[in-house]
Amino acid sequence: MNKQQSTLMIVLVLVGVIVGAKFFLAPKKAQINVLEARSKGNPQARIKIVEFIDFQCPACAYGIKYLKTFIDQHPNDIYLQVKYFPLTQMHHHAMISALYSECAARQGKFWALDDLMIPQQSQWAQLISPDPVFQSMATQAGMNMDQLNTCLASDDARKVINDEKSLGQSLGIASTPTYFVNNKMVVGVRSLEEELKTYFPGS
Repeated sequence: MNKQQSTLMIVLVLVGVIVGAKFFLAPKKAQINVLEARSKGNPQARIKIVEFIDFQCPACAYGIKYLKTFIDQHPNDIYLQVKYFPLTQMHHHAMISALYSECAARQGKFWALDDLMIPQQSQWAQLISPDPVFQSMATQAGMNMDQLNTCLASDDARKVINDEKSLGQSLGIASTPTYFVNNKMVVGVRSLEEELKTYFPGS
């Protein structure tokens, strides 16, 4: 190997080292924690609420609006986490709305889609198929549509939903919305309002 070849070899090795270093040292895209994506408020809050929800349930829609306002008023005191409990025998779009929500959560867009889906519940609930409406909402929420449709077609998101419903059933849940406020079961929005008054007497 002559001097010119040796120099070229050294240069190539150095380029390889630099490229490799950039690859391994480059910041990796953070993987979304789906449970955190379905949560809001202060994780260190004194009041932790787990909500089991059916997105086609009118009482759930009212509960979401109520809790949104309440958390806005007490941002440091409440931490809310949403879990799925689709009442598929009662609500024809309970599963598909949960699937869109779970797929949105996987893109960090759960609350962005929720803010569109819940106010229009009475409209899409009457449709034979809400898919066109949900697709439009997903676009408005800034979701990656290819990732969304791949997620919708997979079994994984459906399994998460069914597993959470099974968890709810094992805890004695029979209707929605059902909440666990600091591990105490509270059924319905009115009961939730009364329970939160024990923490915020002036509210």
